[in-house]
Amino acid sequence: MKKLLSVTLFLAVLTVSASAAKFASIGVYEANIRSCAGEKCKATWKAWKYTPVTMLGTNADKKWVQVKDFAGHTGWIYYTSLSTKKGVSAKLDLNVRQTASAGAPIVCTVEKGYSFLYLGQKQGGWLKVSDWPEKKGDVVCEGWVYGANVWAPAVQ
Repeated sequence: MKKLLSVTLFLAVLTVSASAAKFASIGVYEANIRSCAGEKCKATWKAWKYTPVTMLGTNADKKWVQVKDFAGHTGWIYYTSLSTKKGVSAKLDLNVRQTASAGAPIVCTVEKGYSFLYLGQKQGGWLKVSDWPEKKGDVVCEGWVYGANVWAPAVQ
């Protein structure tokens, strides 16, 4: 019963209304985004954990969701590969800072398109973010990015 209720609630979150855009992020380490709604459809691009996406609609049985990323790429993803966690994507090569200041030491540098989990916001437009370790024991990049430099539709 709990499983049915949680699936129903998750599908309700993913239901896309015509009046308001809905956002999600990729909830798995690596997701294939497909050309149509089905496993037999060609994977046309990949999205990584925490990549934010706009949900454009679902197929008839609501198991496949059509999504779009910050670059305008669209495709289909199975609903269980999505998460309600807020993600952000770098709109350009980006320095992640130790504190919310352009003069703060750089924690790490990432390329355009890199995705992060959104952790919080501070005055002045800075966002606290964290990536994920590729494997256990890897270093996590956590720090502050300026909000104008990332696509963060669920945060705004």
